[in-house]
Amino acid sequence: MKITLNAYEKRTINSSGGYFTVLNIDGDVELSFKGAEDIPLETGDQVNIGDAMQVTLQNITDSSVIIEFTIASMMVDKKTQVTKAEITNTAPIVVQFDNAFTVGAVTQSGGIPWNVAVLSAQTNTHKPRVACLPGVATRLFTAGTRKSNRINIRSDQFNGVSLGGSNLVNDSSGGFLDVGMVDYMDTSGELWAFNNGASSVFVDVLELV
Repeated sequence: MKITLNAYEKRTINSSGGYFTVLNIDGDVELSFKGAEDIPLETGDQVNIGDAMQVTLQNITDSSVIIEFTIASMMVDKKTQVTKAEITNTAPIVVQFDNAFTVGAVTQSGGIPWNVAVLSAQTNTHKPRVACLPGVATRLFTAGTRKSNRINIRSDQFNGVSLGGSNLVNDSSGGFLDVGMVDYMDTSGELWAFNNGASSVFVDVLELV
């Protein structure tokens, strides 16, 4: 589906639930649905909307925005679409929000959902892309004052990485960030990524302070 949202327009769309995939977007739009609000969207994002019967898209800019998307019961395969994010795990993270800043539901391997509370951000600082070498653990960011971090792996990378709190994380432990996936972490601890692939994987880190 391809729609144009006028400046600051909010539009509700009927849905049968499943996965909301952004195929293309040329501006700033937020997605909300029952259980999640104000998720910023980018081309390639794929959001598990569960059994939501309606979703709402809002243009948060003063000019029109064109967004092309699909809502399907299964995740979109990269081989059948040109612009999309591939997420291969299925258990949704349950995300809790405050009034000032909210994030979207993403997916995580394992059977128990996480609850993630994200504080409001005053400054956004993009860090250099972190190269995770094959077969080793690489530190994505250091410990410090409690802050939020947005991490993602672009869809042109070869594989995902396992996440953990030290250089002892390996392919059979920790969380998992897959290709095309976006995650938000509100933490004062450091974060490490283990690359079990044969080639380096680049992870993007945006610091939300």
